[in-house]
Order: sequence, then C-alpha cells, then structure tokens
Amino acid sequence: MASELFTGHDPDENQKEKKQTPANKNFLQYRENQKGLKKGKSKKIQKNEQQPEQIQELGYQTKPMFLQLLRQNEEDITIDLEQYLDQEYPKDGHIKYFDLEKDYGDTEYKLLVDPDQQRLIKLTTQMNYRLTEGKGVAYYKIGVEDSGHPKGLQKKEMICSINNLCQMAVSIKAEVLLMNINQGKEGKTAELMVRRAIRDGVKLDIRILMLGESGSGKTSLLGVLSTGQLDNGNGLARAGFLKNEQELTSGKTGRMVHVVIGLNSEGRIVNHQNNFNFSHESTMKQVVEQSTKLITFIDIGGTKKAQNQMIKIVNSQIPDYAFLAISAEYKQLSKNHIEILQMLQIQQIPFIIGLTFIDKVSEDDVYDLIHHLKEKLHQLNHRGIPLVVKSQQDLVSFSQQIKDANIIPIFRLSNLKADTLQYFINFLNLLPSTNKLISNSNHHVEYCIHNLFDVSQEEKGFKVLGGTVLKGVIRLKQILHIGPDKKGTFFPCEIEEIQCNRVQVKSAQCGQICTVKFKLSNLAGNFGSEQNPIRVGQVLIDGKTNPQAVWDFVAEIWLLDNEKKEIKTSFEPVINTQSTRQICRIIKDELDELPEIKLEKQISKSIDAEKQRKKSFGSQFRKQSDQIFQAKKIQSNVSPNRRNKSQNQKKVIDDLGVRQLFRINEKLDKPPQETFELLPNQPNNIRLKFKYYPEYITKGMRIIINDQNLKAWGWIRDIKLNSKKINLQLQYLQIFNVYRNLNYL
Repeated sequence: MASELFTGHDPDENQKEKKQTPANKNFLQYRENQKGLKKGKSKKIQKNEQQPEQIQELGYQTKPMFLQLLRQNEEDITIDLEQYLDQEYPKDGHIKYFDLEKDYGDTEYKLLVDPDQQRLIKLTTQMNYRLTEGKGVAYYKIGVEDSGHPKGLQKKEMICSINNLCQMAVSIKAEVLLMNINQGKEGKTAELMVRRAIRDGVKLDIRILMLGESGSGKTSLLGVLSTGQLDNGNGLARAGFLKNEQELTSGKTGRMVHVVIGLNSEGRIVNHQNNFNFSHESTMKQVVEQSTKLITFIDIGGTKKAQNQMIKIVNSQIPDYAFLAISAEYKQLSKNHIEILQMLQIQQIPFIIGLTFIDKVSEDDVYDLIHHLKEKLHQLNHRGIPLVVKSQQDLVSFSQQIKDANIIPIFRLSNLKADTLQYFINFLNLLPSTNKLISNSNHHVEYCIHNLFDVSQEEKGFKVLGGTVLKGVIRLKQILHIGPDKKGTFFPCEIEEIQCNRVQVKSAQCGQICTVKFKLSNLAGNFGSEQNPIRVGQVLIDGKTNPQAVWDFVAEIWLLDNEKKEIKTSFEPVINTQSTRQICRIIKDELDELPEIKLEKQISKSIDAEKQRKKSFGSQFRKQSDQIFQAKKIQSNVSPNRRNKSQNQKKVIDDLGVRQLFRINEKLDKPPQETFELLPNQPNNIRLKFKYYPEYITKGMRIIINDQNLKAWGWIRDIKLNSKKINLQLQYLQIFNVYRNLNYL
C-alpha cells in the first residue's frame, strides 16, 4: 500500500481518476503560491501570500499541505500530508519509545505544536538553537513528552503541529522532511527532520590580496574592519587572527587568512552591526544574506615563508586587486617592496597603496615617502599614476580608473583613528569587479586545487578540497574527474557538498573560491592513499574534455632583469603555473639522455661493508651511492673472522676499494655541462620537463620563474603529449562509462 502511495497509483482505477486531478491542481497552486505568483482566484491562497521572514504574520494554514517524505536508498518525494496520514493512521504497529530529552543536542520533543504568536517566536529561536547544535540539521519528535513517553496525537492535531513546525522552519530559511509515522499510546507520533535550506549560490565576491612586510599593519587593519573596534596600539585588533603558539608569541601572521567583509546598500559594513549569538558559520551566513557586496581579503602574512607563497596564491586564487601596506615609518622602499611591485606589474593586477602608522610620523616624512614611491614606480615603467586620496570626488574618479590600472590610489591610514579609515571603506564600496573568468561560465568545468583538508572518522570515505573554479559551474551530484596522479591518470568522483564563504550552496560559479567534498568511485583503486595521494596542483575537470597529463612542454619566457643570463643545462628552475608549482629540467633537443649506470662485475668480498659505504659516499662516485649500498648488503653476510683482519690489509683496499669493486663503463662519463644564453627584452624559447610527476597544463597558460638565479615570466607555447597515454586514457574513460551505466559507482 505504501509503495502504491509513493508511486501515485491507487488500487481502485475509478478513485484514481477522481483523486489525481484535484491533487495535481492543488499542488500547482501551492507551488505558485510559494513562488509569489498571482494565479488562480482562490481567496484562501490570496490570504496565505505572506512574507515567510516575518514570524509575527504567520498564521495557521489548512489543507492542502505538501511535504517532502524521506525514503531510505531512494529519492525524496512530495506528498499530500492529509492523504498520507489517512493511509497511516488506520495501521496498527508496535509502540516506539524514546529516551529522555536532553537540553543540548539536535533533538527536540514536542507533544503538541499549537502556540500563540509570542510563543511561536520562542519556539523558532529554540529551533535555530537545535539547528546550530546539529550543524544545520535537527530532529523533532511530535506527540512525544519530554520524558520520552509516546502519548501520540490524533490526525487533526498532528496536521496542525506539523503545519506550525513548517512555518517556523520557513521563517529561518529551513525545510521540514517527514521521516516516520509511529504508533503511540493515544494516537500517532511523527519523526521529522529540519535542515537549513541550501542556497543556490552566493554573490561573486571581490578578492583583495594583502601584501607588505611584517609589522606593516595589514592584519590589524583587517581586525578593525571586521570587528569595528580600533586598535589600542599594542596589537589588540590583530589578536583574533593569531591562532598557533608561534603567532601568539611573535605577534606575526605566518599563514594565509581569508577575511570576508560584507557591505550593505548604504555602504556600511554589516559584520559588526548586529550582535550575532551563533557560531562562526551562522555569522557568516547572515553576513552573506545581509550584504549587497562581499569583499574577501587574502592576508598571506609578512614572513619570508609567506612571501614565497605569494606567486602561488596570485596564480591560483586570482585576486581582483592587491593592497600594498607600507609603513610610514620607512623612509624608502625596501627590496621586498620592489619585488612585489614588479610581480604586480607582470600579473597586471591593479593595486592600492596604504601608508600605515601615519599617526607616528610628521607630514614632511609622509610627503618624502610619497615622493620616493613615485620615483620608484617611474623607474619600473609602471603606467599607473600614484595619487593621494583627498576627497569624496577622488574616490569616485579613482574607482572608475583603477580597473584599467591607470590610477594607483594612495590612502593615509591609521588603525587608531576612525576618520582615516572612512575614505578607504567608501572606496571599497565603489570598487568594481575585475574577474575575467566570468566569461568562461559556458565551458566545461575546470577546478584547480590549492588546499587539502582533513576529514573526521565519520566521513572517512570522503575527500575535502579547497580551490578556485576556473571554468564552468560546479553542481551537486556532478560527476567529474580528478588528477593527474603520478602515472598521469584521471579518476572519476561525485560531488557531495559545496561551500562558498563557509555557506553551503548547490553550485559554485566560475571565478569563485569554494570548498568541495567528494567521493571517489570504486575504479580509483589506491588513489587518495599515501602511496598515490591527492596533492595540491591537481584539478577537478569534466571528463568530456578528455584531460591529458603533460611531462614536457615548450615555453616562451621574458627576463625581468635587463641583463643577459647564461644558464647551464643542469639548472632546474621552479615553474609556477595557474595551478601547479614544480621543479623542471631543461631539455636540449640535440642532447640525448644519458643511459643509466649498471654494475658489471664484483671482484672482492673482503671489504668491510659499513666502512666501504662511508667511503663511497665521499668519493667521486657519489651519485652511484644507492647502487653501491645495495651491493654492500651482500657483504653483510661475510663471517666475523674475515672482517677482523689486520688494518694494513684494509688500508691497501681502502684506496682502490670502490674502483675494484665496480668497473664503470667509460662511455658513461659525464660530458662537460653546456650553457645557453637568455637575452633581455625579447622572447626566449626553452623546453622544460617536470621532474617528479606530470601535470595538467594547457597552451597559453601563464608561467612565472622566481629563482635566485633566474627571474622571468612567460606562457606555454606548446605541449608534448604521449600518444600511448592518450589511448590508455580513452580506454579508461570507456570502461568508466560502462561501469557507470551498470551503477557500479
């Protein structure tokens, strides 16, 4: 009988024709009412058209009432609650008892939900608490006393209680799902799940990369903006961002921090307008809902380790703007400041300059620093004109011209004075988005991974990643491929959950930073384990694009310095791309790869194994030490009597021991290292090969080399694909499609 109700069939064909039409009609009217459409002439529907956010206006709604029904291992279906209860109430079953209700946790017992308006507000607050305890999910037992006694309710009381429960959920943007109808003492009890409604998506934020040396006031500025409290001069504003012991003792931020600031239609920051009494996740949800504009600040800290990650963050997280904090106490720019300005010029990122600590210096010192700053920008041939913001008209004009890098706004800031920050806040409200990835929304999905997160034991079968959507739109239950692994293979996976700015959503659009939880298919084998791990630099990509892993490629690079560089073929630079960062070897087409060294003959077994190993490590055959050490294992079986021979005999062997033990082929001697020149102010073509594992790269992708001996930028001109690998990948995709059709995932 239950299966007939779920599928919409009735055993009596005559009753089927009578029931189907009005049920469908009511369901359509209900859906139109929920969407705010003004269809139909029914007075009841017009009376119920009210705003769900205002709890005071909620009233009791009678039939027809539609509800989602949870079914195990099957999709949820929408049912008419009254019809469903008509089927369930005549049934007899065993009485289900419950444990004593707890004041904490995600479970709430209610004997009857029939309150007045004032009581309804209190119950809604209680529901919000239960949802917070259950991390977005709460469970309600209707018809059950606080002691766990299943007293039960009659049908009309049950409909009224569930109806009021649904209205409470709607007011806090949650949804109610029916789980079970159980037998009680004097009627029926109901088990329901309340969960926060998943948003379709969040607004596309504007990302600003915070740059500058340690102690320049970047983190303190973010603390003032996010909390609304000025600094006390001793680091109070930045205290909330310091987490580990090293940061607390040094007072410096040594890791990357994302700070989201919300602005309303009036240009005011909403992060600290209300006193949120919920968790950090709930606060962020309310900031997202109340904001008309979101600004995400990416603070990478000022330590050397953090500054080395700047190129990686710029390539992967694609900021709209950069904010360079310069302490007004500096009389001139440091070498680090010059390198940051060069990098921003290469990446073509519009940037803002903030002169901090202006309360500690005189006006003459500030003027001298601004003059020195203009000279350095002129020496770097930067086309932007640095101008100090002095009025509201400057804000409007500069915000329109900064997008094209024609203007470099300079703000004079102090974390101790609120009047110096108002211009900067107004400027943030006027900033336009420069995200160029929005045009890739119609492409197939491509998502670069730049963070890996640990999961709890309860979610051991899932993986959680952080990254940026470069192309397309990622959606729930979407099948994508992740890779490449060490062998260059991509494996299918299914998206289970998506979060943007700590808010759970149904999809993430192109250009957004989001967190993705997914589950690998059964075809993945040991992928994701320690032997074949998921790593930063891999991608989630649509399998329809037939993604291929690349070992070697041809790049066109331009030198940052105006000097000629002489590079040896043994030089191994670190190549930074949009999603990867790996050491590469330089390949000369005219040079063949050297064959591997092989052991030919073993002459003596009387050499002490331990001493011979130490000698070999210091010899000219150092690179063959692994092979020598493996051969020495044979020596460990030599009897102790032979090891204890006189030292004179050992000395004779020590000098030529390694040479006599192994005879190296003369053809394997290293040739002299060749060099080639890289010329400034013109393109230089160079062929590179990844050293450790293949990567996913495409033609036209920008690359950056920031080594001590070579600083250059450029893009990938050509990639070298292995035809055998392509054929194997195509065969693998065909097998995956067959398994997918057979529901083996």
